[in-house]
Amino acid sequence: MPDFVQLVDTFLTAYNDKDFAKMGEMMVPDIDMAHYNRGAQFNHRDQLLEIFPIFADSLMPDRKFSPALRVTASGNVVVRESDFTGTARGDIPGFASDGEKLKLRLCSVFRFTDDGLIAEWHDHG
Repeated sequence: MPDFVQLVDTFLTAYNDKDFAKMGEMMVPDIDMAHYNRGAQFNHRDQLLEIFPIFADSLMPDRKFSPALRVTASGNVVVRESDFTGTARGDIPGFASDGEKLKLRLCSVFRFTDDGLIAEWHDHG
């Protein structure tokens, strides 16, 4: 059985490093992704892979997930608490205004398939 906690760390490291190809390899095509409290919802990997470079290169280039503050795992589900930080370049509805430094405490829930692909990714906070 895959080490799901390690897979989450690998995935979020790829996010921080803007390695979107690696992230794409780690998700099922019909991933269920939502960032509650921010109005973001996606039902397909390709939708995420289109938006990530825009967010990372234009809207908030310094965005990142901090190291985990708390992790709980049960079976193929990992719950990870961490901070998400960055500085907005322009107004980002639901996130920040132009020039605003953002720090969100997030609870991220990941559910994996048995072969270690991310099927669900839900951020709360």
